[in-house]
Amino acid sequence: MMHAILLAAALAAAPPFTALDKTGPENAVRHLSGTELTQALKAAKKPGDFYAQATLSKGERYQVINTIRDKDGQAEVHDGWNDNIFVQEGEASFVTGGTAVDAKVTAPGEKRGTAIKGGATTAMHPGDYFFVPSGTPHQMLVAPGKHIKFIAFKTHN
Repeated sequence: MMHAILLAAALAAAPPFTALDKTGPENAVRHLSGTELTQALKAAKKPGDFYAQATLSKGERYQVINTIRDKDGQAEVHDGWNDNIFVQEGEASFVTGGTAVDAKVTAPGEKRGTAIKGGATTAMHPGDYFFVPSGTPHQMLVAPGKHIKFIAFKTHN
């Protein structure tokens, strides 16, 4: 019971975001234009949102998510999921490694914190690829007035 109460409190503290479902049959060719995805993400993102994301495809061991953000993200740690991140547009700083500060469980296998202590920072630019193994703290920092759009291909260990 206590675990359920702690999990509910952590979920209530999760940052606001908008999630779009753009999935479809996994047994047929589908096409979503870049213009359509970008417009949908920008239109869906509310002023207080940290980000907007569109799930493009998902299965038991993978997810493909297109995200646009114009605010810093929280420090994240995923148990059992690797992130393959492809930057499409914009820029951010990506902090990886170290320790997630004040990390709390926000979902099964997912912890989020306020910052990363002792991590390495790398600039993110269009065309860049980042691999983040499961269990590795990571956080995107977006400068005021900037944004970043990326595709995350998440694979389950």
